[in-house]
Amino acid sequence: MRAPLLLALTATVACGPSFQVVYEGDSRFEHCYALDENPNVLMQQKSDCWADWIQHYTYGQTRDRVEFAAVRYRAIMRAGALPTDEAIMGAAPGEGSGTSLAAPAPTNAFASPPKTMDEPTVGSSVTKPLPSPPPLDNNASSPPPVAPNPAAPQPPGSACIEVCSDKWQGCRAKCSTSSCDACDKTYASCAKTCLSGPTK
Repeated sequence: MRAPLLLALTATVACGPSFQVVYEGDSRFEHCYALDENPNVLMQQKSDCWADWIQHYTYGQTRDRVEFAAVRYRAIMRAGALPTDEAIMGAAPGEGSGTSLAAPAPTNAFASPPKTMDEPTVGSSVTKPLPSPPPLDNNASSPPPVAPNPAAPQPPGSACIEVCSDKWQGCRAKCSTSSCDACDKTYASCAKTCLSGPTK
């Protein structure tokens, strides 16, 4: 009665890799990885190490390690056969995996995928895009005037200077190039009066 039970227990414990097998696979992988990082080691030695690991030490190892070793072996062999710049770069450690993930690998099989857009909440208005600015006029000598904010305080004399500016623009529109100096002089005296305040 005890013999079959002991035999069944021994069979269940014996399934799977032993600690020693996993340890040897791990240490050999680290050895090949160290060779791979060393620029003084020949490519042939690197490829031989990875080939040996793939052939003898994959039992009990994780799938990502086995895939990494296979990718490194192929990249190094391709660099030896075709010594182009791309093949050499692909054989560099950390390069040449040949696969690029569009999204990070999931960490939980039951987690929902990450959101790519925020959904508008019920009752909220969808934000309208801002209007595009008017095209720039390359012939303009100065930027267009900005309308003052009525709530913002204005500096003293700004309303008076605005009147002087309007008069100056009207004068400049009517004058010829020779008589425009009078417009500038009139504007200067008007602005001086605005800034100095009323005379007593």
